[in-house]
Amino acid sequence: MTKEAVPAGLTLEDVRREIDAIDDGLLALLVKRFQMVEHVRALKQGSNQTGSPLRPAREATVLRRILANGMAEGLNPDLLVRLWPAIFCAASVQQVPFSIHVSKRLNQTLGNRIRIRDYFPMVEVEECRDEAQALLQVDAHTSDICIVEADAPWLEPYLAGSAGKARIVACLPVFATADTPRLLVIGNTLSEATRKDETLMLSNGSLPRDFPVRFNWQVKIGEHRVSGLPGFLSEKEAPLLGLMRTNGKLGLKILGRYPAPFELS
Repeated sequence: MTKEAVPAGLTLEDVRREIDAIDDGLLALLVKRFQMVEHVRALKQGSNQTGSPLRPAREATVLRRILANGMAEGLNPDLLVRLWPAIFCAASVQQVPFSIHVSKRLNQTLGNRIRIRDYFPMVEVEECRDEAQALLQVDAHTSDICIVEADAPWLEPYLAGSAGKARIVACLPVFATADTPRLLVIGNTLSEATRKDETLMLSNGSLPRDFPVRFNWQVKIGEHRVSGLPGFLSEKEAPLLGLMRTNGKLGLKILGRYPAPFELS
């Protein structure tokens, strides 16, 4: 942010009055934004749209734009990444109130609780006995979401249908701080491409060495491997279609597609 010379005769009280006026303007814009959210809620109800109010793809698209524009003006990205997720969360809750279900194991880790609170600051987190019980809640309450640790024993009950039709729709943290995302978000919402996406793939073994897509990360859960592949991939298109036809024993299955973690340069 460029520094500007202080105009002659300007006093501290003058500056504070100007800041107060700007704060009032920001508040008015927030009021207007949430009036638009109310329109979104009414339109969704009118079209009988059900499930989670979260739209990770739209949120990622908006946040990438805000970050690019804000950082170009010299704003601290930490401010933007705290402010806008809070706005997104409040807007989602206004549309359809929802809860987050987690296992006792996940909830006992302070770092996990902080990651969830940072992105969902005003949503109630309900502790369940284990991952299987947490997944069942998403099937029973389709507006709710379940959050699991990437390497936790969530896969077996998920494959058994505990979460119903819910899929992996996001990962936390949304900013790349490690090779493997810490948490996976499971919910009943649409997956939409953002041009910077990741596909979560299940396999019974390692992907072939000549497979053209290299995984971003991979964890082993029991006898299975879960891999994060770059791109918004489909089982009906190349390169996955060809691999599934020639390597049936791999048992390939897409578990979800979601916006890739952000990388701040």
